[in-house]
Amino acid sequence: MGDSRLKVLLLNCSLLFCASHVFSLDFTIRVTPEIVIPSDPFTVQNFSLGASASVNIDSELFNLLSVGPELGYYFVPALNLGKPMQITAGGIGLGLFFYPVSRMKLQITGSGGAYESSWDGNAYGDLWWKVHADAGFRFSPSFALSLDAGYVNFNHQAPDPNPYSFITAGLTAHVSFTTVKLSGNVEVKLKQDEPVFPLFFSVYKQNSVGTLTIANNESAEIRNVSVSFRAEAYTASQMLCGNADLIQKRGSAEIPLYADFSEAILNFTENGKIPGEVTINYELLGSKRLVKKTLVVNVYNRNAVRWTDTSVLASYISPTAPEVLDYSKYIVGISRDRLRTGLNRNMQFAMYILEGLKVGGVSYSGDTETPYIKFHKDPALLDYIQYPFQTLAFHAGDYDDLGLLFAASLESVGIRSAIIPLDNDFVVAFSLGITSSDAENLFNGTENLLTIADEIWIPLSFSTLREGFINSWYNAMNGLNAAFGANQDINFIILQETWKTYPPASIKGTEAKFEKPLEESVVRSVEADLMRYISAEFGPKILAVQDNIKTSGGSAQLYNQLGLLYVRAGMYTEAKGEYKKAAALKSATAMVNLGNISVLEKDYKSAVSWFTEALAQQSDNKAALNGLERAQGELAQ
Repeated sequence: MGDSRLKVLLLNCSLLFCASHVFSLDFTIRVTPEIVIPSDPFTVQNFSLGASASVNIDSELFNLLSVGPELGYYFVPALNLGKPMQITAGGIGLGLFFYPVSRMKLQITGSGGAYESSWDGNAYGDLWWKVHADAGFRFSPSFALSLDAGYVNFNHQAPDPNPYSFITAGLTAHVSFTTVKLSGNVEVKLKQDEPVFPLFFSVYKQNSVGTLTIANNESAEIRNVSVSFRAEAYTASQMLCGNADLIQKRGSAEIPLYADFSEAILNFTENGKIPGEVTINYELLGSKRLVKKTLVVNVYNRNAVRWTDTSVLASYISPTAPEVLDYSKYIVGISRDRLRTGLNRNMQFAMYILEGLKVGGVSYSGDTETPYIKFHKDPALLDYIQYPFQTLAFHAGDYDDLGLLFAASLESVGIRSAIIPLDNDFVVAFSLGITSSDAENLFNGTENLLTIADEIWIPLSFSTLREGFINSWYNAMNGLNAAFGANQDINFIILQETWKTYPPASIKGTEAKFEKPLEESVVRSVEADLMRYISAEFGPKILAVQDNIKTSGGSAQLYNQLGLLYVRAGMYTEAKGEYKKAAALKSATAMVNLGNISVLEKDYKSAVSWFTEALAQQSDNKAALNGLERAQGELAQ
């Protein structure tokens, strides 16, 4: 019976071992010589210290499990009879193995099967089982020696029903091999969901370019894996991408690819590729290794962008771009001596900048390939947006191109600006640097102004650039009010705040230079804007005071009030006429105002006369005292 059991069990074990081979690439042969110590009372009474030898052929699965046949021979001397017990055992083993540190291997195995034995002139067989554990040192990935200890039980029915049990201890040699040749290295692959956007080159230090797959083709697991990346001139430094504590043999780890790109990447005017180098440091059985692998990173052209986050447009705007500075300095030079002291300086500079672009021939051009109206509404579309220096060079652009150029020009002269993309328009707003209470002196109401945290902004539409400053202003407010009324989400993107997340891209243009507009044409356009502004914002207030004078009769207070409105409107001739009427009524305030206008006109003799007359009315008038000192100082020079 024992013989038949052994044959059937060995056949089943062979089938199981063959099945495990289908899923296994790695195998280990374990050869274990052991001493055998009787452990239960029956065995102790009948047998003395013996010896055994076993061989296991393990298929290794998942770098964790081992399964395979086990063959063993046991030789145990008898105490009372001269003939020793000899056992031949066969079966299957199933175990767990792992490597807590590089050079150590631990394994726990349970095995069992059928055996045949002879003792006391009898031959018989039955089932057996065994548990054992070993801990060893790995001399190389393919060879290890370990100390082994276990417990084995042989069941039987005759001549005595008591089982035989033994404690075993010995030394195990592990010889490992593989059926597939390994390269003895690590491999790297890069998966990019999308090419790199040069515009955002600085954000890839925190946002991954793609995912690196580090595949371990070494002959054993690798530890303390460190991965870094650089791309020669296209990166400013080597960037640490990530670490992995352990990668099993034939295993892999995914690590995000980060890069410290330099501004050189902004030279990509077309879609292209960057050759990069991945450096991998790791340990194999405690030995440090370094591998360098080349890979290719796909890159978009520098104008490419998706409207996934409207704030990214801030990166297109650099207030220090040479071409923009060249234009804005020219415009400031035209406007500086022509600014009206009573009006807001930011608004006047914005008028000159806008009219300078218009007079200089910059205009809207229908972008048939990537139109703003369509592309900014769909984040899936890849848009092409011009940098301000390109719009200057081409003298044309889409709504967003024109708006970005204007915003860059404002920022280059220190005027805070914001961009507001609307469904059918692109709006740029600029700060007047005043509060809502200050606005009462400059505007006939605030319905055409934006108030953000009590800061006053003027919006301009770039779908109507050709209509000039005033129409662009009113059209922008109409569009914003319609959007507010429809409860649309409005992105008010203040550039100086957004640059903290999306810093300006510093690109030096190589396109043709912008031909500056004629000074006379710019001044003429701005004067027309100012007249429309004065008429719209000051006209109603001036008429109201004039009507009051007609109704109630002239008074120093009303004449001063009307004169102040004329000063704010830049109408100094009219203002002096009203102040003189008030001065004739002994108004020291009117005399001081006349003195101030004379100083602005550099008529210092008249200024001294008016300040002196004011002091005759009010000897402690501080404004008159300060004005007189200044005028006399100018005359002394």
